[in-house]
Amino acid sequence: MNKKPTPDLNRTNARLSDVGRRRFEKDQFIFREHETGDLAFIIAEGQVEILKDSNGDLTSLRVLEKGAMFGEMALIDDEPRMASAKAINGPVELLEVSKANFKKKMNELDPFTRGLISILADTVRHMAKQQ
Repeated sequence: MNKKPTPDLNRTNARLSDVGRRRFEKDQFIFREHETGDLAFIIAEGQVEILKDSNGDLTSLRVLEKGAMFGEMALIDDEPRMASAKAINGPVELLEVSKANFKKKMNELDPFTRGLISILADTVRHMAKQQ
């Protein structure tokens, strides 16, 4: 399986202002599928499991580790969450990236880049619905 590159937390922290921190205990849900969201998260410590509701049963899609970002689609559009996220294997420390902070960064980009990000988000959501 290809390993997805994860952000360098030191460089990420240096570039983001007003990043919050939050702690979740083992088996605590960070968010649930179909909820609206205005935060994305970066794992500072611990592991997070991404789960999809499949006819009432939760199916594990993947386990994310330190440095991984998740929930980022909530920053790009106003659509509901496509999956649930749950803390596993003990307490999990997360950095929070707010939609307001992200939009400030987006406004610094040129219109072409903003449009491209929006198109990519639409494509990802469309592909997820096809599965």
